[in-house]
Amino acid sequence: MNRIRVASIAFLFLALISALAQNSADMPMPKVEGESLAGHHIVLPDAASGRVAVLIFGFSKASKVPTAAWAKRVSADFASQPAFALYQLPVLEDVPRLVRGMVISSIRKGVAEETRDHFVPILNGEAELKKLVSYKGPDDAYLVVLNRKGKIVAQMHGPVTDAAYGTLKAQLDSLLHVVT
Repeated sequence: MNRIRVASIAFLFLALISALAQNSADMPMPKVEGESLAGHHIVLPDAASGRVAVLIFGFSKASKVPTAAWAKRVSADFASQPAFALYQLPVLEDVPRLVRGMVISSIRKGVAEETRDHFVPILNGEAELKKLVSYKGPDDAYLVVLNRKGKIVAQMHGPVTDAAYGTLKAQLDSLLHVVT
């Protein structure tokens, strides 16, 4: 009985992710830009051109927990693949300008040096980004998956779960093994 229930829930989750992927299939990714924690100007999706990319957006200080959990899971499986890119994008437009520098400095201290070039605080365009990711709650992680052409092929939000990660992993495996 429990197996059937778990299978039903997994099927519904996969159907939802599939529907989201179809709704966003080949949707162009708007330009998002900022200075990485390594000090480089990054413009997405251009910086990820030719690679499959996962963009992880966070809109609050509390979103650090789920965004970091997603990044850790994704990095463990895909960071070594040259055709893959992961970007963490904390959206800080609502942080008062007077303290933004301190907030960014604090974030930098908590990010490993080897990942700083792919950690890009976003200081403007928050309203548009919230529309893009179908914003629901401030403390969620929002993931956008880009194909090699920089088009959005999937989106999801919330905490990392085994089911959600399994769906994302399968999609990334498929995208990385399809040569276009």
